Amino acid sequence: MALRGAGLTALKFNFKTKFMNSTNDKLKNETPHFGNTVLPAVPSSEVDLFGCTKIKKETFTESFLVPPFSVLDTKQSYWQKRKKIWRNLIQDDGSKRSGKLAKRTENWNEESETYEIMSKFDVSILDPVLSEVLLHWFAFENCKTFDPFAGDTVFGYVSSFLGNDFIGIELRQEQVDFNAEKTKGLNAKYICDDAVNVLNHIKENSKDFLFSCPPYFDLEKYSQLPNDASNQKEYKDFLQILNIAFSNAIKCLKENRFACIVIGDVRDKKGYYMRLPHHICDIFEANGMRLYNEIIMLEMIGRKALTANRNFITRKNPKVHQNVLVFYKGDERKIKEIFKKLR
Repeated sequence: MALRGAGLTALKFNFKTKFMNSTNDKLKNETPHFGNTVLPAVPSSEVDLFGCTKIKKETFTESFLVPPFSVLDTKQSYWQKRKKIWRNLIQDDGSKRSGKLAKRTENWNEESETYEIMSKFDVSILDPVLSEVLLHWFAFENCKTFDPFAGDTVFGYVSSFLGNDFIGIELRQEQVDFNAEKTKGLNAKYICDDAVNVLNHIKENSKDFLFSCPPYFDLEKYSQLPNDASNQKEYKDFLQILNIAFSNAIKCLKENRFACIVIGDVRDKKGYYMRLPHHICDIFEANGMRLYNEIIMLEMIGRKALTANRNFITRKNPKVHQNVLVFYKGDERKIKEIFKKLR
């Protein structure tokens, strides 16, 4: 017979009395530690259907760091708190970028940290929590990671801080020097070269995880170098650089491993999307890596709210997401053998 009224109230009270103390003790120990730095555990709902505090084994977000769905919501407080800690650790504000994404406005709110995330130098900085999550989901402990379009310090720092090897190829010497200084003492190595030359520095079938967040065509120019992908005047020339670089990078990846590419679409001069994520998929699939997951990363709205009216005059929806494309190389039946169960 279903419990109602006073009976249900009594059950709820007894359940809470019995488990509250032990549960609170467990929750105190949920926060993961990295060296002397504490990163907060990622909570899901703290109470269950009956208003009782959940015990740890009933939550799955801690096992996955964030809810393991096809949408990542960076606006959530657990994400923002974790990101703040990582940013304080990494201390990369984009100062070594010569390119600018947009000018600041008087209404800029430092606390909002949109991902476009504009730093005070108005350049995009990779989200460190995204780096951590992708490593947790699609790599494994003590693995060998690399990025042919290394850019800022973030992924290399996060990967090596978590105990992995990392090699990054970066075109600009000043960024390489800056990254090397920031990752001193960690197992990270930065090489100044063109991404298309990745095979000159990394052996074939030697790496466990490929990560990259390449330029979004000319949305943000990182340098004036003629071989910089972001400095190409024609989209076809930009794609050719990505095609060669990723085709070579895929050869460096071992069998039965994942690659994660963070990318966003861009508009042409007439306002039409150029389908950049689709072209990335074409490159990988032509090299034997099929699209295994597509994840949408929701961003802070931030300044997009200020420009929405202007953009919508021509009926353009302000874009507040990025695409995370996950590819797999090898026999998908071996995934559960190689990658540990997270919960």
